[in-house]
Formats: sequence, structure tokens, C-alpha cells
Amino acid sequence: MLKKYGVFIAVFLSLTSASSISAAPDKAVAAGDSITMGFGADCTRNRYFWDLFCLLGGDQPEHSWFDGWDNSVESVHDKYKTIAPGITANKDAAESGSEMRGGSNNFSTQADEILSQTTLPDHVEVMLGGNDICNRDCVDPANCDNPLYTDSEWRSAVQAGLDKLVNGLPSGSTVLLGSVPRVQDLRAAGLDKEASDSGVRCENVWSTFSICRIATNGGTMNGEDFATRYAGINAAQKRYNEILAEEAASYNGINGVEVVAEYNGEENLNAGTFQFSKDDIDGGDCFHPSIQGQNIVADLLWSGNPDT
Repeated sequence: MLKKYGVFIAVFLSLTSASSISAAPDKAVAAGDSITMGFGADCTRNRYFWDLFCLLGGDQPEHSWFDGWDNSVESVHDKYKTIAPGITANKDAAESGSEMRGGSNNFSTQADEILSQTTLPDHVEVMLGGNDICNRDCVDPANCDNPLYTDSEWRSAVQAGLDKLVNGLPSGSTVLLGSVPRVQDLRAAGLDKEASDSGVRCENVWSTFSICRIATNGGTMNGEDFATRYAGINAAQKRYNEILAEEAASYNGINGVEVVAEYNGEENLNAGTFQFSKDDIDGGDCFHPSIQGQNIVADLLWSGNPDT
């Protein structure tokens, strides 16, 4: 999979290098969660107590797919600087734990933060949704008080943020809606990582720190076995991405703001269809993108970027 992915990216970058670069923005910002904040990206082990110091360090903004400055990651900002050296970027609105819908720093709140910046951006990238799945406790609403969000609940959250952005950003701006990642596959990736590295104990960390238990708990949870939860998450994650594409099309062009979804269908490679392998996740919590994973996210979002 990774080899095929690499060929795809190489071809894509070759094509974009020859394309017009007149659309490059002046200022890019991100709305996001712990993926955007580079959480635990360079953590490699978790078996012993001292290994956990990396994980407990939390965010690693220098390794962010969006504007990380460490040389190990070629971020979206780095890619932009090769064609527009003066472009500025920040992820000041992003915060680990954020959801598209719930919590105190959801998409709508982050949109407010973005629009409060002294110099408004003309390019916004949104990468939210993993926590909208991970913070739920069941698939069927009959089995818990906080089941997976319904289509209408998810759609209203997307609309709440877009309403603000298309009415607040300068005409000619772009909003890129990044896909919801396949969190349903991270248990398998973690188990593969654990099996191949004696310094990693993924199941212990998932249980101890209660990391996305709806997806990482291999047993029965709130009356639902793993197969049932996997199927439910798989359906919801796909539908959430379809709704992102639907809403992007609906909002596109309002007040001169281009709104584009990075998700382009299950048959295509995008951040919503890419299946992370053991090397694409860190060895700290066995869940967030590793350095390699952050680079992959950067490439995928860049490939769906209309401002290049």
C-alpha cells in the first residue's frame, strides 16, 4: 500500500510542479485537533515507565502536517514556501481533543478564532472529525447516552463553521475541508506494531489512557462487540466524509469563497480512504500519526488543495 501511495504522490507532485502557481495564498491557517498539533509524532516506545515521558509531553507542533518546522516533516506550509516564499501560516485555532461538533473548541469556535485574527487568512484548511467518533461510546443509541453523531448532527456542525467562514473571509479565499481519517483501522495497525516491536505495548496504553475505546477495545463495550462497532464506525466515517463533500459543493462560491472537500470518493486515495499501517502511527499511544504519518497527511491534503 505504501509503495503504491508513494508512486501516486510522486506523479502528483510532478504534475503540480508544472502547473500554474498564481493561486497561491498570502496567509494559510488551520482548524484541527491533535493530528494537526502533531501529538506524540516522534514517540517510538511505550513499554517502560520512562518511555511514557514522550507520550506525556503531548503536542509536538513542530511535527505538524500543516505548518511543522522540523526538517523531518515537509508540511503544507513548507510546500507552499517553494512556490510562494512569503506565505505565512498558523494553526492557532487548533487544539488537541477538538471535535467538529462537540466540546468547547469545535469547528464553529475555531472559525471564530480564525476570523478574530488581525490579518484575515485567504486559505483555511480544516482537519476535524476523528474525535467526533472517538469520544462516543457506542454505535446504536439504544446502548449508550452518547452514540455516534447522526448525519443531521454532523451536517449541522459542518454548516455552523462554514456559515461563519464564508461570511467572514475575504472574497477570493479558499476553505479546504480535510477528510475524517479512518480511525476504525488504527486498532489493527497498532496490533501489527505491537507484534513487530518488543518496545511497544499498544493494548495496554489504549486501555490505561482510554484512547478511542470505541475503536481500540477489541471486546464487548456497552453491549456491542468489536465487529458491530467497526461496521458502525466504518459506515459513519464514510458518511461524514460524503457530507463534507456535499456541504462543500453547497457552500462553494458564496461571497466569492471557494469551498472544496479533500474527500473525492471511496474509490480514490484521500485522507478519508488512506489506511494507516504500523509505521504510520507513533509508538507512544499507537494511534496518532508518526513522523512518517504526518508526512503522508501533508501530502494527501496537498493533493486535494486547489490553491497550488
